[in-house]
Amino acid sequence: MAPDRHLAVYPGTFDPPTYGHLDILTRSRRLFDRVIVGIGRNPEKRPSFTVEERMAMLEAAIDEAEITGVQVEAFDGLTADFAHERGAAAIVRALRSVTDFELEFALDIANSKLAPDLETVLLIARPEYTHLSSTFVRQAAEQGRRLIPGSVPPSVEQYLRKRYGF
Repeated sequence: MAPDRHLAVYPGTFDPPTYGHLDILTRSRRLFDRVIVGIGRNPEKRPSFTVEERMAMLEAAIDEAEITGVQVEAFDGLTADFAHERGAAAIVRALRSVTDFELEFALDIANSKLAPDLETVLLIARPEYTHLSSTFVRQAAEQGRRLIPGSVPPSVEQYLRKRYGF
């Protein structure tokens, strides 16, 4: 089956989803008719939220942002295999820093060996989101700190408040 040039996969942990994620998703939708947000189950990571909670947070945030043409799925294994199974033409990733580039460069090389017909599209984070990471948001919440204004949508903030009681 030939890849669907109208379909991309945007993978990540999304623990929790941030406005930076939504920005990349919105911009991805300008490039592709449909985007599958793939929430990876990575055995090396220990997310604070279950896959089901992350899916619910992301779906609520997508609804709030009124982003259409998106579906959220969880997956196991390699992103290239997931994208290939879904018939996607591309994997969308975000770059916040030079350090991100080095990682993404290595992933692209590996993915090109696993799925030569799959492209990687790297979107550079908007300046207002370069400092923002799920880890930073989560750590602030775990410590009972206020969230940085503009870091997460209201629905995600509700999940964080409920979990961490700040």
